[in-house]
Amino acid sequence: MLQNIRNNSQGLLAKIFVGFIVFVFAIFGLDSIVGTIGNTNSTVSVNGVAIDELAIESEAQRITQELLSSLGAQIDLSTIDTTQFREQAINNLVERELLIQTAFENGMLISAATLDREIAQTTDFQVDGVFSNERAQALLASFGYTPATYRASLQQQGLLNQMFTVYSVSSFATPNELENLARINEEKRNFRYIRVDANNLSVTQVVSDDEISQYYDANSALFMQGERVSLEYLELNKNDLLAEIEVTDDQIQAQYDIELSTLQAQTERRASHILLQAAANEVEEVIGQAELIKSRIDAGESFEDLAAEFSVDNGSAQYGGDVGYTTGETFAEEFESALEGLELDEVSGPIRTQFGIHLIKLTEITEDEAPSIEESRDRIQRELQDQAVEDIYIAKAEELNNLSFESIDLQEPADILDLTIQTTDLFDNAGGLGIAAESGVISAAFSSDVQEGLNSELIALDDSRSVVIRMLELREPELRSMIEASAEVESTLRMQKAEEQALSLGETFLSNLNNDQNIDNLLAVQGLEWSGGQNLSRTSSGLDPEILQMIFDISKPDESSVLLGQQLASGDYVIAELLEVIPGDLDEMSEDNQLALQSYLMQLGATSDFSAYMSGVHTKADIER
Repeated sequence: MLQNIRNNSQGLLAKIFVGFIVFVFAIFGLDSIVGTIGNTNSTVSVNGVAIDELAIESEAQRITQELLSSLGAQIDLSTIDTTQFREQAINNLVERELLIQTAFENGMLISAATLDREIAQTTDFQVDGVFSNERAQALLASFGYTPATYRASLQQQGLLNQMFTVYSVSSFATPNELENLARINEEKRNFRYIRVDANNLSVTQVVSDDEISQYYDANSALFMQGERVSLEYLELNKNDLLAEIEVTDDQIQAQYDIELSTLQAQTERRASHILLQAAANEVEEVIGQAELIKSRIDAGESFEDLAAEFSVDNGSAQYGGDVGYTTGETFAEEFESALEGLELDEVSGPIRTQFGIHLIKLTEITEDEAPSIEESRDRIQRELQDQAVEDIYIAKAEELNNLSFESIDLQEPADILDLTIQTTDLFDNAGGLGIAAESGVISAAFSSDVQEGLNSELIALDDSRSVVIRMLELREPELRSMIEASAEVESTLRMQKAEEQALSLGETFLSNLNNDQNIDNLLAVQGLEWSGGQNLSRTSSGLDPEILQMIFDISKPDESSVLLGQQLASGDYVIAELLEVIPGDLDEMSEDNQLALQSYLMQLGATSDFSAYMSGVHTKADIER
């Protein structure tokens, strides 16, 4: 999740939420603060700074949940030594503390305001572009974070970026390094190859019933049907709630009026002015002067020329008095009121503000044309329905979660919320159909709470659907019958025989080629032929990556070509013949590619330097475990 953080901190909305985030995280992070105070015993410290046991347990839990999230229900924790999670947690926290100490010693700091702004602008914490407290809490919990540990992770990443930047800006790449890397990276190769396809050979393989039986008996563990479950569940769906929402004409009209007033408020006017300075005892005299200038304008003289001659606002006078655009809030209140009352190209009489006496001209007006209520009705109705449904959905989801926790089965929540109890077919930890394909449902279905007969917590399937589940049937692991497994066994044996035949044919062809024998007739019998390519690079597409790797694994030929034979992961056998190696040339690379290559080398050097520096810091640190 940390990789999804984007620091888009500009704009009024972010500033509003920064203060709100501080409050929210302070409140629902209180448990971690209290817990830390109560769990200070620790045997782990970095330069005398203790790492408390709660932090270690929390980090170990986060690592475990992250593993489960990435692998889903397909992993069995009973087969894993969970002590390694604790060791990894200690290592993470030691490195974090060491990094923070080192950064502070070097005068680096990530301010609380910066962290708050990052959190406020985290897309994953937003609903319709607005920070959601509920979504933030749910996501943090799902990844094993408390607000405190999440903020610590952001701080660590920020400090790491600061420190690494120091090394990045000081790193460099020599011309010799660039030339050597270009010679290797931009190298081209000419080649040809033969591919013996195991799949094509599998259709001709014959497998007997005895072979199927023998394979089944010898590999019965492969045909164990894992633990399977079926569920009953209640689903809450926003679309089903739409029928409950009625939007009246009065509501539509009210929303339209709000939008119309907002649109009108965005009307832009462009103004020019002639500003005359007026001391307190000279106001009447200056107003008289302004009236004389106004009479000259009315008589046909250029406003722009008179602005250049008389206006004391030198910045605008040189541009004919132009002071730009306003939506009604840019200039003094008296100025805005006068401007709003003018027709296009009309000049006002003398207007007094705190800055002096103005003659104001309206030079341009831009007003968005408002759509009619008939044009807006369907959109407004949908938006009002969506807003109402969102509120109802959140309330019902919370109620469903509470009822599920309090009830011994799903019948009472179903009756109260008027929901239908539905069921799934049996499925294993790889998932099934419908909601059984959702990772959250799979994980919950194989959790200890649900398998012990408890209702699950609310599981969000997406933004508009959520479920609670309950175990309907639990089937222990069992061996599939040979009849059920026979087709799978037969397919496996066919492929095994085909791979053996592909290997045998390929090695025969390779042996003949190495003995300078012509194999064209042998290839024709098998329906095979040479394929080839020119100027193949390491990044070329359109060729099987394993074959591409084979070709670049072959040493450069001294005089003649070089052959290599290899069976691929697919079972196919490939013979590749390298004909020519063409070294890369830095001068033939485009300027952009040269810069990219230089950047890569500099980044590589920076990473190496930073790693060496931190290794030295680690060696000198007093770390107790």
